[in-house]
Amino acid sequence: MGLFGLFGKKAAKAEMPPIEPDPPFLEDYAGIRAEVTDLEGQLLFTAKLLGLEEDHGDLHLLSGSSLPRELEEPLPVRLRGFSIRKSKAAYLEGIIRPSEDEGIWHVEKLALSKLENDRSYFRMDVAMDASLTPVSRPGAEEEPCKLVDLSVGGVRIASSRQHQVGDRLLLSVDLTPGKAPSTILCQILRVIGQEQDYEYGCRFIELNDADEDRIVQIMFALQRKQSGRL
Repeated sequence: MGLFGLFGKKAAKAEMPPIEPDPPFLEDYAGIRAEVTDLEGQLLFTAKLLGLEEDHGDLHLLSGSSLPRELEEPLPVRLRGFSIRKSKAAYLEGIIRPSEDEGIWHVEKLALSKLENDRSYFRMDVAMDASLTPVSRPGAEEEPCKLVDLSVGGVRIASSRQHQVGDRLLLSVDLTPGKAPSTILCQILRVIGQEQDYEYGCRFIELNDADEDRIVQIMFALQRKQSGRL
């Protein structure tokens, strides 16, 4: 081959191996409250994901379990919860096995299957009397309202008075009968006008752990009631 043939052709570029994307940072989901189901969608229990390291952690029960603790082998499960840090619904998969503590299940081979903006599954219809105070209006008086639906990320409120997107409301509601009412700060994201009442889609701001636990307990109790799993 002549010099022209040797140097005149463009050298073939070496093919670079594809860059594998980094796996999701699972620690972002530490502490989420989740519904744990089998692969058929059967509700097993609700739990809080704690002690998360790499792809394993502990599920601390928030409700009773319908699952016997004598398992011959680890059970594949799906976790469905709401990530406050991501403000999205998180869906994870893994396998569980019992621990020595009856209130804890170990979860292993945990992986994020999807992360969605849709919170509809976690939003439950309710009918709770409450009151709100617009914090953006100095001297505003407390006014009655009603909670229409509820999620761990926010609430829909019905009120006869008009408010605006972006307004912050101090919501007072009796989440747990027999206990002191919860006072929760929320912000209006959307307004739905009605003939007589207005409805406001709100997100919670600075929700404390105690109130978040109460909301989750209410939601899971409603889910079990609606599905016939009391």
